[in-house]
Amino acid sequence: MCGVASRMSLQKTKNMKCGVFMNNMYEPYPDRPEDDKDCKKECKKDVKHYVDINVPVDITPKAEIGRIEAECCSAPEVVCADGGKPDECHLIIVQRVCIKIPVKYAFSYKVGKSMTECCKGCD
Repeated sequence: MCGVASRMSLQKTKNMKCGVFMNNMYEPYPDRPEDDKDCKKECKKDVKHYVDINVPVDITPKAEIGRIEAECCSAPEVVCADGGKPDECHLIIVQRVCIKIPVKYAFSYKVGKSMTECCKGCD
């Protein structure tokens, strides 16, 4: 850690690279570490802060139905049902049918003005 050396921590700091020394009244000219080629003469730090960006987007859906088609999938099934009267015959016909309904989905959108808020409580 690069920092200011006091009289008590001078020996520890002298062994560190990039030590910063201050004169104090007991030792006006403390020993300074020799310049090290690996010791940087400047320090750059990146500061990060989180923000929340809000972008309103309005979406309007649209759906169009195409031509509907139907196709029989199997042979019909005929079931006799008792009508309760002697002169009537009731039938129930069951047919499986495949119905094809083409749907074309689309949408339009409008983007509003974006807003920025500082993120409170973010690390």
